[in-house]
Amino acid sequence: MVSANRFIRTAVIPLIIVAYGVFLLIDHDQYYWVDPASRDHIQNIQKIGNIEGLLFGGSNAVYGLSAEFLSHYMGIKWYNASVRNELRTIEQHKHFIQDLSARIDRAKVRYVVYSSYVPYSTGIIARFESSTIKIKPKINILGYIRDQPVRLLQRNRFGDAVFENVNCHFTAEYSTYHRREDVDISAEFLVDHATFLASLFPNASIFIVLPSEYYGALSFNDSIFEQTLRTKLYSGLNERHFKDTDMKIIFQPPYTSVKQVCDLQYHANEGGRLWRTRNLIELMREAVSRTVAPVWVR
Repeated sequence: MVSANRFIRTAVIPLIIVAYGVFLLIDHDQYYWVDPASRDHIQNIQKIGNIEGLLFGGSNAVYGLSAEFLSHYMGIKWYNASVRNELRTIEQHKHFIQDLSARIDRAKVRYVVYSSYVPYSTGIIARFESSTIKIKPKINILGYIRDQPVRLLQRNRFGDAVFENVNCHFTAEYSTYHRREDVDISAEFLVDHATFLASLFPNASIFIVLPSEYYGALSFNDSIFEQTLRTKLYSGLNERHFKDTDMKIIFQPPYTSVKQVCDLQYHANEGGRLWRTRNLIELMREAVSRTVAPVWVR
């Protein structure tokens, strides 16, 4: 009995503590370690050749935007480098973008789209700014097992999601919500992110995009929020010596039907992705045509 207790104290308990510590490290960065998209992007980006358009952002862009369609429509090469949950912290996502940009000719990138839910919904910025490892994991082991098919979303050579084996089950019975972050917090975050992207891609037009969502029967008016955020964003950029001709903010309209949504109100299905990408192209055309006549190829 004494030997057994000693073995538990000296071997089993330390082993459990080490194993739990490793699990916390993986949990802290679960999408960087488990979701292969970020690693695949880093590996695949060098094989594509000269890239002129890049999509960044979270799962809204994974599901809702198509680099393949943008490439065919605009006649230039796009890549969808979006990752689920933006790797869960602001710094990790920035490090990923830096690593990816180092593997291409940054000077040849003409367009960068950052489509993110983070700066608009209440509390997400604060949560993503906290990168400390906590004692309690964010997801349990069963959660990892259960969510494996979701996190391992297949992507094609353009970085777009492949919907072939995705179960899109969102219906009108699902609850929807509409929340907006404090406009000053949103503006500060977006000014920082826009200037960060401009520092990496000096010749690119930067588009900050509020993604489409499905709200069902919810009634709201975002016009004051959008106008105030646009004013504060451009004012902040001017203070950093950027002109609003260099960067544009785009507010995409809500999805018009539940039949355009996959599994969450901001995740499009394949049809919704086509609709949203076409809408983005038109809004980009309007924004750019005010300053420079771009080459848009059908």
